[in-house]
Amino acid sequence: MKDYASDKSFVKRYRDAALEIARRKMAETARLQAEAGEPPVPMKPRLSTGGHFSGFFLWDTVFGAMWARHAPGGEFPVTGPLDNLLALAEPDGFVARQYDARGVEVWDSRHPVAFAPPLLSWAELTLFREGITGRARLLETWPKLVRHHEACARRFRRPDGLYAGDHFGCGMDDIPRYPRGMSPEEYSRGGVRMTAEILEPGSRGMWDSWLHERGAFLSWNVQAGWVDLTSQMALDAMCLAMIARELRFGEESAAFDAEHAALRAAVNELCWDEAGGWYCDRGPDGVIPRHCAAGFWALLSRTASEERVPRVVAALKDPARFGRPVPFPALSAADPDYDPENGYWLGASWPPTTYAAIRGLVEWGETDFAEESARRWYNANAELWVRTGTVWENVSPEQCERPKNRSGFDFCGWGALAPVAMPAEFGWL
Repeated sequence: MKDYASDKSFVKRYRDAALEIARRKMAETARLQAEAGEPPVPMKPRLSTGGHFSGFFLWDTVFGAMWARHAPGGEFPVTGPLDNLLALAEPDGFVARQYDARGVEVWDSRHPVAFAPPLLSWAELTLFREGITGRARLLETWPKLVRHHEACARRFRRPDGLYAGDHFGCGMDDIPRYPRGMSPEEYSRGGVRMTAEILEPGSRGMWDSWLHERGAFLSWNVQAGWVDLTSQMALDAMCLAMIARELRFGEESAAFDAEHAALRAAVNELCWDEAGGWYCDRGPDGVIPRHCAAGFWALLSRTASEERVPRVVAALKDPARFGRPVPFPALSAADPDYDPENGYWLGASWPPTTYAAIRGLVEWGETDFAEESARRWYNANAELWVRTGTVWENVSPEQCERPKNRSGFDFCGWGALAPVAMPAEFGWL
């Protein structure tokens, strides 16, 4: 694979081309938002989720902020899209996973499908540490971030300390998280059922057109403790503790530190697959040994134990698992369901989870491996841009000669993490 990252003139051209796509998509998003009608609260300009989707998601918004903060000249909105989410919070502070173009929740927020990766405090802390925002914004957003965290805990924390989730809610739509070999009847038994009534009325056309076929699949939720959402709640607690220290809120920082420690203990006690050396979901009968990107979050959130980090890193390096030609597939290549060309999340290398893995490696001092992985991921995306002239929603872990079969184009969107964030964070420009 050609090392495009070593050519600064190329890095700048690729970045600028991605930003031009993002500029165009942002204008399209503004038009679709205006056509949708009056929003429930005043809305600030926002980035495109990507592709040709008119609504917006919580975790797409956060990862948009992660690349937009690096765009030259401060052209793209960074805090405004985060403000939109906080303004749309329910009375108890809960911010939902997905909103339509107007800013209306798509899913019934009592269902785990509405529980998105809770990453808002991570975004706010990152922007503060980069000098993009200041203490005044931390003070303004602090109570909203705390209320969102507490609402998630009330709704979705299980008695064992882990969090319940959902295939759509966690964002990795089609990765099977239930034990291998279960029938649809078995894996849907005991869950919160996915029905047409879960969608708000304006979105129920999705049920009739395709979603009804996945009702059983999407009823596997409270039966398990989801390692990614639990680790993300730990990350949220860790970031809230750090924000509290910046604000000199001693009692609050201690409380969130204690919560992080409790979640870390739960993840290590209940979610570690000793045989496979990976953090996994916890099912009714024990650890579910399906190795996927859910385990990446144990690094970034520091829920991984120090003695287990080398085994996690070894799995990320292993060519038979996550160390494919393009890092890091969302599903281990050793899983029988691995489908890098035709699957959606069943093996593709996705910007948010790849970025989280790279940031997690940096968090644990694995900086050389982090940059080497970032460079391989960047170069694959760059090759696809050279060949197709656009940015893709996800890429194949196996090749970069052509787009994989299930990937949206013009995806800036979190697709800009590769061309914009990677050069800035590793000094390639």
